[in-house]
Amino acid sequence: MAQDSKPPSRPFLLMEGGPSYHLQQRAGLGRGKAKTTTKIAAVLPIITWLPLLILTMINGTAVGNTVELPFLKDFGAYARLFLAIPLFLMAENLIGPLIAETAEHFITSGVVGENEYPVFDRAIEDGLRLRDSVLAEILMVLLAYAFAIMFFFTRAAHVSTWYATRADNGVTPTLAGWWLVLFCMPLLQFLLLRWIWRIFLWFRFLHRISKLHLNLYPTHPDQAAGLGFVGEAQRFFSILLFSYSVGVAGVMANEILYDHIPLKHYGPIIGAYVLLALIIILGPLVVFSGRLLKIKRHGLHDYGTLATSYTGAFQKKWIDGVSPDSEPLLGTADIQSLADLGNSYTFVERMNAIPVNPRTPLILAIAALLPLAPLLLTVMPAKEIVKLLFKMVM
Repeated sequence: MAQDSKPPSRPFLLMEGGPSYHLQQRAGLGRGKAKTTTKIAAVLPIITWLPLLILTMINGTAVGNTVELPFLKDFGAYARLFLAIPLFLMAENLIGPLIAETAEHFITSGVVGENEYPVFDRAIEDGLRLRDSVLAEILMVLLAYAFAIMFFFTRAAHVSTWYATRADNGVTPTLAGWWLVLFCMPLLQFLLLRWIWRIFLWFRFLHRISKLHLNLYPTHPDQAAGLGFVGEAQRFFSILLFSYSVGVAGVMANEILYDHIPLKHYGPIIGAYVLLALIIILGPLVVFSGRLLKIKRHGLHDYGTLATSYTGAFQKKWIDGVSPDSEPLLGTADIQSLADLGNSYTFVERMNAIPVNPRTPLILAIAALLPLAPLLLTVMPAKEIVKLLFKMVM
């Protein structure tokens, strides 16, 4: 920890603010963010799924052959209501404190110097002010309803379902369908939009920090001049990709099994989705690329010059015979210094243009694809899938 470091004036807690958060607190759902979120995550599947079950049972579409897609056979309903929505909420307990810790580490690590503390604190205050914006959440609610209604009437299954009846003049929601389109789907869309807003605020904060005078060094062992901790934080956004992919997998399972769309049809879409996900999660780190490339270029010049000077002296002393006869080569510190200099130059040479470990994109991609893996069962027996995975591991 730097000797002159101090914590920022306020922790950068992006998850603990906004009208919806304060409403939860006033409702007395628990003391502390983690406890409140856990209670809501446990209750929401009951509020969303149970009314749908009751309404479909009344309408006779919960089970049986009344419709081609009864409620209890709808993979999308299970995936989105029982898994995706709670996971979006529970992710706050992990990612929220991690972002605050990462923001504080700019100070405690000495990357942000004492003279930049006031600007750093203002960046945090501005981010928290936007976090608490009433207008932003109103717009998110409106967009959530707009997307839910649009997706419902344009993406409804092309078979008779528990949530809609299809006729020549369009789609008509059932009673359960109205609960789905007026509450369940907007809730999921709102949680997704709120996460996108938070990622934007994190990107905005990092962009402002990238403009400060930062204490960055090309020989730092994290191969990111001392910013590797920021890339480590981005890795934990994989839980968001996993949560979203769970909902996507449920919808795709319905379309494959009931609309008879082959899995291979989704290949390009899945590839584009993974690429877009990586851009959204890792994109904020690009704000440091210009600074890191400049540090690397100057580092290569500086350490190259130092290496030329040292290796030249080493050559003259030990190879060209200028060394005193009384000084033995065995055990001399010159050899170790030469090796250390080589290691330092290698660190500079291997510096990344983006402060992220090469494993992080792979982890994020796996998180996005893992919930989609069970869809392979629609085209391959489980035994063959296991054999394929075993061959890949071996």
